[in-house]
Amino acid sequence: MSVVDVHTHVMWYPDHISEQTAGEALAAKLVKLERSGGLTNAAHLDLHCYDSTPAEHWEAAQQADRVVVFGLAARPTGFDVPNDVIAGYVREHPDRLEGWASVNPGEAGALDELVRCVEDLGLRGLKVGPTYQHWDPRDPSLWGVFEYCERHDLPVIVHQGTTFPTTARLEYAQPLLLERLVMRFPSLRVIIAHLGHPWEEDVVALMRKAPNVYADISALHYRPYRFWHAMTTAFEYGVTGKLLFASDFPSATVAQTLEGLRRVNDVVAGTPLPTLPVDEQDRIVHENWTRFFGTS
Repeated sequence: MSVVDVHTHVMWYPDHISEQTAGEALAAKLVKLERSGGLTNAAHLDLHCYDSTPAEHWEAAQQADRVVVFGLAARPTGFDVPNDVIAGYVREHPDRLEGWASVNPGEAGALDELVRCVEDLGLRGLKVGPTYQHWDPRDPSLWGVFEYCERHDLPVIVHQGTTFPTTARLEYAQPLLLERLVMRFPSLRVIIAHLGHPWEEDVVALMRKAPNVYADISALHYRPYRFWHAMTTAFEYGVTGKLLFASDFPSATVAQTLEGLRRVNDVVAGTPLPTLPVDEQDRIVHENWTRFFGTS
């Protein structure tokens, strides 16, 4: 049974991450390390804590059969990863890796860069994050990249949830801000990263409404109560089939994320509270990706 990791990064300090953002990332990682009981990638506990060089990423990628990897074009929050870095790395390992582009829809030239990434670099999807990139998902004037993605059947992953940089714009982070966009482009395949934490219930509602909206479960097990509540809410609403397995490496590895998922019910052990059935966990790890990507 295959494991597909739909959310990983390549980037490193200081080339692609500012000093301020690296420091804030470290503070956030130390909290995750404590709250998760150690289920966090702790290879670097310094300003390199978000480092994921090609060598480090490739070592981690051995834990999955297929791995989606991207950078992040978000200069307003201290991230600036050239798409050429991702494309060059993926070309070295095409059998296991799938590279996606990242552009900022709020900046001039975003569509041109996306076209270059697809037609010249061979990248096969798009990563965006309004809270990181400072653009409003409700603004139709910024939707050109999504029209292109729908027309060319390119999947999109959206970081639509909270994050640690003090320069982030949380006013653009709430998942329901995507409603108009995803309904305007109903054939667009969208993954909402991290189940939109801490607005997981809103993502559950949006997934139930919008046929091609999915979510990944990365970076959730660090907070065991919220993770359990989000997963059982998705189960009660019948949308666990739209939850995709992901590690958010270098935040965590596949093995750490899998262990976190297997522990999801621990916080309610011995109580009459609902749990996420093991067969649903298995489908998240091994099967749900086929609904999003197909089986080829």
